[in-house]
Amino acid sequence: MIEQLAALAKIADIDAEALRSDTELKEIPERIAELDGDVKRLGELLEAERAEVRDATTLLSTQEEEMQNQSQALARSKAKSARARNTREVDAVERELEVIRRQMKEREEERAKLRAAIEKRNGSLNKHEKELAELQKFAGEEKHKADARLIELQAERERVMAGRRELAAMIPPEVLRRYDMVREKRAGIGAAAVKNGICAGCHTSLRPNQVIAAMRGETFEQCPRCQRLLFSPDSLKGPADTGTPSD
Repeated sequence: MIEQLAALAKIADIDAEALRSDTELKEIPERIAELDGDVKRLGELLEAERAEVRDATTLLSTQEEEMQNQSQALARSKAKSARARNTREVDAVERELEVIRRQMKEREEERAKLRAAIEKRNGSLNKHEKELAELQKFAGEEKHKADARLIELQAERERVMAGRRELAAMIPPEVLRRYDMVREKRAGIGAAAVKNGICAGCHTSLRPNQVIAAMRGETFEQCPRCQRLLFSPDSLKGPADTGTPSD
């Protein structure tokens, strides 16, 4: 039983160390995905701004064509005024000229506003294009670092996990299943040491009989609160650890 408890304690140490690598292995892709999302959102914002500028530029071109047509209409009306034969015709032409001039003034005001809006939007577009370029560069650098770190973590995890399978083979299957179930529910930690009568996993005071059983290494005790399997580091020490001379 002592050997089985010692194997369980070593597995718990291995899993705790591997958990640090596993956490980072999970966090790194999430962080890179978040960066990629930021790049995508800014790219979509830029595309929307470009579309607005294109639409505004198209509208400005349409208004310029209308201004040319109105200028031609104004020229024709002026020529018509020169050919007017009486006051009635002159008044009619003047009213026509007044309408054209008013329309041209309104179109010019609209064009001025539209030019200002396009200029402002272009300024925002240029700023966001620079921001996107900087973000893309940063994201690329972070991805390069992340790829290198992931390789390091995988190698580190393999090193940490070496020998776990052999240790697991020393523990009864039903106990190992219980340990894995608790580990899934308790942030990756399925076993805890007993220190001064307290579960080191959740800091709960244990019943005296549980403390004694853990100290003797006779059974696989579980904390009544966190359900982690318990072991006593003192009971797992060999003669070399305790200072007791061996036979």
